[in-house]
Amino acid sequence: MLSNLIFFDMEGPLSIHGNAYELMKLLPTGGQIFEVIRQYDGLLAEERRDGYEPGDLLAFIVPFLIHHGISSNDIAKQAQNAAIVAGAQELIASLEDWQVFCITTSYEQYASRIMEWVGIAQENLACTIFPVDRYRSLVKEEDHGMMARIEQEILAIEPGDDEGIK
Repeated sequence: MLSNLIFFDMEGPLSIHGNAYELMKLLPTGGQIFEVIRQYDGLLAEERRDGYEPGDLLAFIVPFLIHHGISSNDIAKQAQNAAIVAGAQELIASLEDWQVFCITTSYEQYASRIMEWVGIAQENLACTIFPVDRYRSLVKEEDHGMMARIEQEILAIEPGDDEGIK
C-alpha cells in the first residue's frame, strides 16, 4: 500500500507571492532592478544556457540584498505581509491522513513563516537556505562600490531591451 504523501509548491497553491520581488522592493530602486534581472532570468531559460537552472533568480538578487544591508530578520518580516491563498490553511488541515510537504525555491526565513501559517511541519519544508547575515559579514568596501556601479548599469537598461540585458 502506498503512503499518503502530497507535495506542494509554496508560491501559487499556498502563498500568492514568492519573496524575491517583495524583498527587492525594500531597496530604493529594487523593483526596477528586479524586473531587469527577471527578464535576464527568462532569457537564460529560453536559450537553455548550460548550467542554468530555474530558481537561479534567487541567486541573482543576493548581491543586491547584501549591498543594501538586508538581514535575515528583514526576510522573515516580509512573510508577515505575505498573502496566503484563500482556503490553503483549511486544505492543509483537511489532509490529516496525509504527510504534507512543501518544496520551494523561496528563502528559508520566508518559507518557514508561511509553513507555520498554513500548518505544514518545518521538517517537511525543502527551501533555499540563505545565511544572508554571514554573507554580509564577508563583503568588503570595494564590493559595495562595484555593486553601486552594477546597479547604475542595470537602471540604464531600457525595459524590454533583450540585447542590452544580455
